[in-house]
Amino acid sequence: MYSQTDKMKDRKKSFAKLLIFIAFLIVVLIYLQTRKPVEPTYYPHERYGYNGPKSDLDDLEIKFDTERVDEISNEIQKLINSTEQCDFSDFNSESEGSRIAKSAMDGFQKCVRPIFDSFNGDSRELFDNWVNSTRKCDFIDEYSNLDILGITNRDEIKWLIYPKCQEENIHVTLGVGHDIRAEMKLKKHQPNTKFYGVDPMIDINYELITYDLNGSFFAFALANETKIQYFPVLPKLETYSKQAVATLDVGYFFEKLLKLRRIDTLFLDIESGEEYFFDYFSKGGKFDEIGMSICQFNIEFHPGYTKNYDFVYKFLEQTIKDKRYIFLRPAHHVPGFFKMYFLNLENKECVKKFIG
Repeated sequence: MYSQTDKMKDRKKSFAKLLIFIAFLIVVLIYLQTRKPVEPTYYPHERYGYNGPKSDLDDLEIKFDTERVDEISNEIQKLINSTEQCDFSDFNSESEGSRIAKSAMDGFQKCVRPIFDSFNGDSRELFDNWVNSTRKCDFIDEYSNLDILGITNRDEIKWLIYPKCQEENIHVTLGVGHDIRAEMKLKKHQPNTKFYGVDPMIDINYELITYDLNGSFFAFALANETKIQYFPVLPKLETYSKQAVATLDVGYFFEKLLKLRRIDTLFLDIESGEEYFFDYFSKGGKFDEIGMSICQFNIEFHPGYTKNYDFVYKFLEQTIKDKRYIFLRPAHHVPGFFKMYFLNLENKECVKKFIG
């Protein structure tokens, strides 16, 4: 028979279990409130030996004139709104644009090459010290006629020159990453732009490129061959992680799918996939083979993922040797990442359209 004493014992047991459960909940809540976030193993941070700013926006007032970011002067706005059509037939080596381009390349070689040579092949030393070592080269007199402006994304700056004449503009973003703030500003100031976006993650990115920019979206990653590979990607949860994604050969994408002769602006940020572009931008490289030119591009290098600091070194070395592009506005976006702006001073259409 179930006595009153037994009932009391059961109540005490139930109450004890309730107290234990409440105590467990309190411990869990305390842990969640006080625990330090765990860094994913693939995410670059201080262990890569760089203690600079987390974002190039944080150091903006030191490195760049803040009035040149997201601001369009009246003079440049008049050029953007100009009804003058681009005519490349009258370009010659004696033109004003050609003179400015030659002067800028000479100044670049004079300032940057000795600094590069001083690293003596030490790619890690270059990666860690390039920003501070070459900051002075961004402000040489030979660049004074280059109307380089910055447009901000969520946590970084993209650099570019707006066109000086009118025609359809081609912009390509490789690595959308849920962020098209810079592209929207580009669309605002030059609405006659056709946008292409590439990212293996469809969520969010498809809507941004297709609806907000009225562009064309391609859902894959670019690499050296078409297959399944592991890349750091940004899913819907806003945290980078390595996932298996479909990759398409870089050359096939540009030659067979886009079939473009010239790209006016390119944003290249594909989480270490930039290493597959090593022989594309150089003279005699893959872009030359398919007859396509890139007028200007922003690229982010990711040796923090791969530890391949040699790639950055060799890429810059080849660029200096070719005398096709100048590169400037270096920044450590976050530790382990490194970004710069490249401007084509060799292609006559690029020079005519963006320099004059």
